Amino acid sequence: MVRDGNVKPPAQWPPHSNQQVKKSIALHIIEVEPQGVSSQEVHPDIAGDFRAQAVKAYSESGLFSSVVTSGVPADLQADITVSGKGGDGLSWSGAISALTLTMIPGVVSQDVITSTTYRDRQQKVIGTIGKNERLGFWIQFFLLFAMPFVDGPNTILDETQYDMNRVTIEEARSKGFF
Repeated sequence: MVRDGNVKPPAQWPPHSNQQVKKSIALHIIEVEPQGVSSQEVHPDIAGDFRAQAVKAYSESGLFSSVVTSGVPADLQADITVSGKGGDGLSWSGAISALTLTMIPGVVSQDVITSTTYRDRQQKVIGTIGKNERLGFWIQFFLLFAMPFVDGPNTILDETQYDMNRVTIEEARSKGFF
């Protein structure tokens, strides 16, 4: 699995902050199902994985006094909407690969899209930041033998989610949201 590089990790992490008083933040993760996919087909761990990566990024940033995901009141609230959609249907290379039982390689792609809306304690919207990253991976029978030597799709997806949160935090900080 490879990333398109649309979301580049911040140059400096954790970001430098000269805040004397840090605010608390509550994270609220919302998973939006792709059109045409029933709720039974969506993998239940996706929102949990994204929540874990979001908590990790916001905690490591050092910009907040506390990061919570429960209904505990906080100075700021980040509503993070996560959606993913497959590429533009089955690509011609994916169709050929399927017809040849993966003897000929094919490419499958998926978009990971986030929209983070920041609110203050009175629920007034401070601002919104959106990010997207396209992931692609090759499918071929003989590539199975190379798989133990590369990061798996879950590792790359976790890194992508973590980087998307870090870039969102950096952009929000530079815009003065917190």
